[in-house]
Amino acid sequence: MRRRTRVLGGVVVTLAAGGAVVAGTSAVPQPGRRTGAVAAAACIPLPAGTRRLGPIDGRVPVVLHIAPHTAAGAPLVLALPGAGQTASDFARYTGYSRLADERRFVVAYATATGDRPSWNISGTAAGKPDDVAYLRAVIGAALQATCGDPARVGVTGVSNGGGMSARMACDAADLISAAAPVAGGYGSLPDCHPARPVAVMEIHGTDDRVVPYAGTGTAGFGAVPRFLAQWLRLDGCPPKAARRTPAHGVDELRWAPCAAGTAVVHERVHDAEHGWPGTNDERGRRGFSSTAQTWAFLSAYRR
Repeated sequence: MRRRTRVLGGVVVTLAAGGAVVAGTSAVPQPGRRTGAVAAAACIPLPAGTRRLGPIDGRVPVVLHIAPHTAAGAPLVLALPGAGQTASDFARYTGYSRLADERRFVVAYATATGDRPSWNISGTAAGKPDDVAYLRAVIGAALQATCGDPARVGVTGVSNGGGMSARMACDAADLISAAAPVAGGYGSLPDCHPARPVAVMEIHGTDDRVVPYAGTGTAGFGAVPRFLAQWLRLDGCPPKAARRTPAHGVDELRWAPCAAGTAVVHERVHDAEHGWPGTNDERGRRGFSSTAQTWAFLSAYRR
């Protein structure tokens, strides 16, 4: 089989015939940043379809979905599954690839490490994987593979992946334009010091018993209102939120304008349990889709 190599976002990858990415090793010590030689070279995007990108840093390959008729400069969504889910699981669960085909953007689904994959959202303690560094490399490789727009990189995820997407807003603000965690676990996040204001949307069910809306314990460890208050402070948002009801049983709170044109938005989904609230679910929230809501939010911002 004929193969060739390319440098994709600081990762040297081997491409099989047809553009499938079959292998990869680190090329530069700063993942996710373009070298001058790569930036100067003419960029030829991989063809549309779903393929494997990597392995990057020796991990399970990323599932990269490129929508048909996607032009160079398309937006990228980094999609992070919850604990125990793989990239393919999350793609099926959310239907993000179908929406990407409609709206012509790229989705990179990454899988965490471990037998029951789980993102390390708590920091860089000894023996734990540096998932921020890994996902920075994934962003760079996906942008190079698709000739994507580095100013339009959004990140979303559910549960443990929601917590990781929130961490990326803190620790990779130089790379991402917006973050949209869903049902995220925020109690274990380290202190947040983003390099720039980041637009944030949070979606959460009020009946979530895995990561409760009001947090755990008498102190409300990981409470959604506390997470939102942090971002209101970090983004310099006005104290009062605009309110609306985008669907039955859903309250939306929007704080804007915040610093650098960002916003903080919360979708409070009444009676929803832990997961990814979707269109026509069991509670009759007709017309509400976490996939559509997160994409609409992520696509509205540029870095």
